[in-house]
This record gives sequence, C-alpha cells and structure tokens, in this order.
Amino acid sequence: MTFTSAEREAIAAHSAALGLSADEYIRQTAAARALSWQRERETFHAMAQGRGCTADELVHRGTLTDNSH
Repeated sequence: MTFTSAEREAIAAHSAALGLSADEYIRQTAAARALSWQRERETFHAMAQGRGCTADELVHRGTLTDNSH
C-alpha cells in the first residue's frame, strides 16, 4: 500500500497513541471497516426482503438514501 506523507504521519501518530504498530493499526482499522460494511449490507438486504424487494430497489425508491456525498 502507498500512503501520502500526511497519511503516514497520521497513521504513525494514532497507532503510537494506541500502543500499536502501524501494521497492526492498519489491519484492525481495515477489518473494523469491512465488518461494519458487511453488517450494514446484511441489514439492508434483510429490510428489503421484508418489504419484498432488493436492497438496490429499496435505495432507489428513496426509502433509504446515502447522504454522505
């Protein structure tokens, strides 16, 4: 992986503050984000199934929107 200087500095500072190596910090952070995404995806699929549609249809209907962008 390639990081910018600012990213490397931030990772080094945060991992040191947590008492972790940079590699362990990156592993834990990536795993936490991936597991969170997976749980969210599973929740959307369960909600859609309960409404008799797909997760994409649920989002496109405007029932759920992503306001993060």
